Amino acid sequence: MSSVITFMPVDNLILYLGITAVFEALAVYLLQFRKTPGAMMLVYCQLCKGIWIAAKVFCGISSDLPTKLFWARLTEWMPLLLIYFWFEFIWESSRPQGKTAAIMRYTVRGIVAGLVLIIGFDRWLGWYYGPITLNGQLLTVAFGPAAWVTLVFCYALNLICLGLSVRWIYATQGLRRQQAVVLAVTPLFNFIGSILSYTVNLQMVSPQIVGQLLSACYVTWVFYRWRVYSILPLAQDTVTHDMIDGLVVVDEKGYIVDLNPAAQAILAGLPAAIGEPFQNVTTAWPALACIGDGDEPETREASRQGDAQHCFYQLRALPLKTPQGNPLGKTILLKDITRQKQDEKRMLEAEKALSILTERERLGRELHDGQGQLWSYFHVQLEAARSLLEKNDSAQAGVLLNKLAGNIQNMHVDIRESITGLQLAASGEQGIWQSLAEYLQWFRQNYEIAATLTVDQSFIPGLLSPTTEVQLLRIIQEALTNIRKHAKARQVNVTIMASGDWVDIEVADDGNGFDLPAAAAKKGSFGLKIMQERAAEIGAQLCIKSTPNAGTKLTLQIPVTDGKEALS
Repeated sequence: MSSVITFMPVDNLILYLGITAVFEALAVYLLQFRKTPGAMMLVYCQLCKGIWIAAKVFCGISSDLPTKLFWARLTEWMPLLLIYFWFEFIWESSRPQGKTAAIMRYTVRGIVAGLVLIIGFDRWLGWYYGPITLNGQLLTVAFGPAAWVTLVFCYALNLICLGLSVRWIYATQGLRRQQAVVLAVTPLFNFIGSILSYTVNLQMVSPQIVGQLLSACYVTWVFYRWRVYSILPLAQDTVTHDMIDGLVVVDEKGYIVDLNPAAQAILAGLPAAIGEPFQNVTTAWPALACIGDGDEPETREASRQGDAQHCFYQLRALPLKTPQGNPLGKTILLKDITRQKQDEKRMLEAEKALSILTERERLGRELHDGQGQLWSYFHVQLEAARSLLEKNDSAQAGVLLNKLAGNIQNMHVDIRESITGLQLAASGEQGIWQSLAEYLQWFRQNYEIAATLTVDQSFIPGLLSPTTEVQLLRIIQEALTNIRKHAKARQVNVTIMASGDWVDIEVADDGNGFDLPAAAAKKGSFGLKIMQERAAEIGAQLCIKSTPNAGTKLTLQIPVTDGKEALS
């Protein structure tokens, strides 16, 4: 760089202005990629090149000194800003990390800001400009020490950009390495053009301008026409646009920044539009109010009446923050779970239907094996009583009939107890364990036996499947029936608790107990057999401990694996 520069009129005015238009057109073309990291810096680079060439043209054709000085300052500003924006472009593309890198970036910004101020306002100190003369159309400007500092800084910043590109080449693979190679090659066009401008005299246009034009076209064509720059933003935009779930982005001021097509369909009929306050949407659909306002992700379910059906959605809000932790807004995902809810409802109904059919089959078998055989017994005993009456043995016939009346009364009590248990199980709106509490209350009132239910906090309703719960209720009812008939107990306690992967149920009474082997071997004893069969069907472990005159304790251990799957 000479200490004196002369601004001469441009001979090929139309060509220079055409090149200026090319740079501005490239800047406009690159605006469509403004969401891509670094793209706006490249836009500014093309603008600086265009303004630089235009400033050369207008400085040459201007007639008065103030106007020529204005355009002359732009010819000094634009190269400085060009290399600075190129530095920012490489920085945003390569994304260097670390405290040292951050300090270097802010140092470069401070130096550029200082040099821009010196170029623009150094009119009296002589740091940047020396004597200025105007001879006709020729403007001659002498430069001071700050101009040489600016020149050295620009070359140094070019070397820094080259170093960042080389570091990027060695630190990456695949597409990212291709990007680094392109960034390392691009400044060569400018460098070669600058060298040729001092050695080759082209009549139509300066080699330096040709180099600038080639570098601009090269980086724009390679990076954006063929997507060498980065496939990540394109992939993100494609996934966001085509994803089934709705995506809503809200900034920290509460305004909607983006809506994908799925979100627009889900929020149809609501005042949801980009640029509008999100509060308008929450007012129309209160389920969205306050979601994602905290520091942690939040998930909830909500329903909304659609055009044809009642729809269910899973709402998940993710807070957006800068790396320093400053809030930027939130992202809300809207997932349609209507079909999932419908499938769950159908599965639950099918499971309930299967449970009902299974229980009907079980009750039918129990009635056939138990009370069903009593009718045959009654028939035999009535025939015996009639035979005794025909023989005029009324005393024996009376004893037999009294015995039959007692048995019929006991069977009536059993049937009434079974019907009560079935009715309570069918009408229990708060779950099977609420039905058990109601059954124990009925048991206390009718048999004057103090029956209590204790449910430990470790037990959570829903751990067991409906089929398992029905079977457990029947086992407990059968145990209570046996206590009523045989134990002569004054008190019975039913305890339910969860322990690890098991649910433990205990039925304990203070009755007279019994000899378990003898009771099991007794002909016509169906109670123990029924409980054992029911426990086996649900994979439960049944244990009965009883000692004559010392009460009885029945324990059940039921695995909760199926219940966990049902909950998930």
